[in-house]
Amino acid sequence: MSTAPRTTEEHAPSPSCCPGGGHRPLTDDLTGLLVRRAWEIRASQALASARRQHRPLALLLGDLDRFKSVNDTYGHLAGDAVLRAAAGVLRRVGSAVQSSAGDALCGRYGGHAGDEFLALLPGAGAEEAMAAARLVQQGVREMSVPAPVSRGTTVTITGQTVSLGVAVWDPADPAPGGLSDLLLDSDVALREVKREGGGRIRLAGAPGTPDPRPAALVPGPFQAIPPAARPSWLPYGGTHRAVPAGTWWDAVRIPGRTGLRVLDALLRHGDRPPGPVIADLPAEGRVPGGVPEGDWDRSRMYFLIPPRAAERWELPGARVLGRGSYVVVPDAASTRPPGLHWIVPPAADRRLTSIRALRAALEAAKATETAETAEAAEGAAPASCV
Repeated sequence: MSTAPRTTEEHAPSPSCCPGGGHRPLTDDLTGLLVRRAWEIRASQALASARRQHRPLALLLGDLDRFKSVNDTYGHLAGDAVLRAAAGVLRRVGSAVQSSAGDALCGRYGGHAGDEFLALLPGAGAEEAMAAARLVQQGVREMSVPAPVSRGTTVTITGQTVSLGVAVWDPADPAPGGLSDLLLDSDVALREVKREGGGRIRLAGAPGTPDPRPAALVPGPFQAIPPAARPSWLPYGGTHRAVPAGTWWDAVRIPGRTGLRVLDALLRHGDRPPGPVIADLPAEGRVPGGVPEGDWDRSRMYFLIPPRAAERWELPGARVLGRGSYVVVPDAASTRPPGLHWIVPPAADRRLTSIRALRAALEAAKATETAETAEAAEGAAPASCV
């Protein structure tokens, strides 16, 4: 069980948890649950084991309903008490449903002040996962949490509810995906529950109320940087929200005209990168269809969207790519939902973008720009007298 007491070995620096060396705690001080990074490492190991053993695996993602009102009404110490109690419920349910496939992995998902939790259940199919989710729901609803609101004054908080998104990794699925897909599916299910008012459970992929609204692009860290502070040519590496529904891609963003040069070189020379490359184009560089101006091989440019959105919009030419968690829509379809970036499609093995290849392309683009600048300066310079 992930919530067992930490040992000296666990406290030792781990290359997998601490790439730069040094100590990082494996569990959250407030709840005792695994921190996000430690949970992801162990969850990846559990998924690899499930692949080898050809067993299912389920993920529960929970969010405490109206938790902010607890903090606002009773104070943050009361909120902390509710978080600890909810973590206790998750641990008890995880202990109750553990199987021969392995112990449940319980972690905190929402960061330092977050009210989201997750539990990975090795060996659990849809039926077992939904049963575990109902136990969590019942346990949270029955919580009676004493909490201080001022010196000498304590209140008992009851009636807390939780929303849960459930996703199942099934080895029988022709495209079962990976851990990121499992997180995405459970997150989508959770958001559907929250939109409907919360306090319920949703199994990813199960019939539910369709969302008539088109998915909008969720701005990522890159958009939060003022344009003046963005790099002029260096790749902006890291994790970004590149498509609707909050899908995370480890991608490279290349702003401005240099980005166009690099993409042009990659497309023309056939050096398609193994992962998506996203160009942040200025508004004047776009056309109504969302494709940049210029002489481009548009047959090799794709949009990446969730499959459900493709089905909802009945996009022509849509096809599932790789593990089945995304749909690529070729530009030839001439249909583009608003708010999507155009990308160079990833290869079949879905590897991440080669930073080395992109750096080489960027260096070439920079050299071209430097040469053009020097050429222009030379042409503008007055003739010297001999």
